[in-house]
Amino acid sequence: MAALMGWLAALLFMLAAMLVSLGGMGLVRRSVRLSTLEEHREVAGFVYAVIGVVYAVLLAFVVIVAWEEQGEARTRVEREANALADLYRGARAFPAEARMARREDLRSYAETVVGREWPALARGGASPETQQAYDGLWAGYLGLSPRTTYENAWYTQALERLNDLGDERRLRLLSSQSRLPGLMWGVLWVGALVTVTFSYFFGVRSAWSQGLIVLSLSGTIALILFLVLALDRPFSGVIRVGPEAFEQVIAIFDRVEQDEAGR
Repeated sequence: MAALMGWLAALLFMLAAMLVSLGGMGLVRRSVRLSTLEEHREVAGFVYAVIGVVYAVLLAFVVIVAWEEQGEARTRVEREANALADLYRGARAFPAEARMARREDLRSYAETVVGREWPALARGGASPETQQAYDGLWAGYLGLSPRTTYENAWYTQALERLNDLGDERRLRLLSSQSRLPGLMWGVLWVGALVTVTFSYFFGVRSAWSQGLIVLSLSGTIALILFLVLALDRPFSGVIRVGPEAFEQVIAIFDRVEQDEAGR
């Protein structure tokens, strides 16, 4: 459903841009004589080629940056979930009472991330409940007293994983606040306006031919700009990072419990 809504939004955005561009072309053709435009065709073509190349490079650069930021956000989420899964399995090294308490805390953290923090990420914020769950994890592990060399080795690894968990969560929260600078958006919109508007001032005798050129150009630029909009906010855009990694971890918790209960 979300994918369908995303495609529908992209289509509407592209159609709106194409209609506005076509209206601008019609206005210019009625306002400026064709003979005047034909006189400057060669110079206009050279200048337009430069503008087109510069804007194309800028668009490509912005799309790559937005996609890489989205990929980094997804990687951070997966690393955080992996640290959580490692902690859950490592809790097997501790006595039964401590193991059950730690696993309960770990499950609580995962469920809070999915149910509470993910909606907050869409607003660029964090969940106080998730922070409390994370603090509870630390309190629980710091309250343990390893009694054997075996438990001490796993306890040391658990503290390392807790640090990793906290680091990845902080990076995830920073990713939720990641945005393209307003100046960059201004350059993108102005560049799109100049690129499309410049195509009106070529001495093309056939209005149909020029219309197809303008529609193709404006539609392509609009589609790429929509892609940037969709990628700009990793946790709230049309293309967003979901909590699937944590949902998978919760499923792993269930499977581990079932396996241990069946023994």
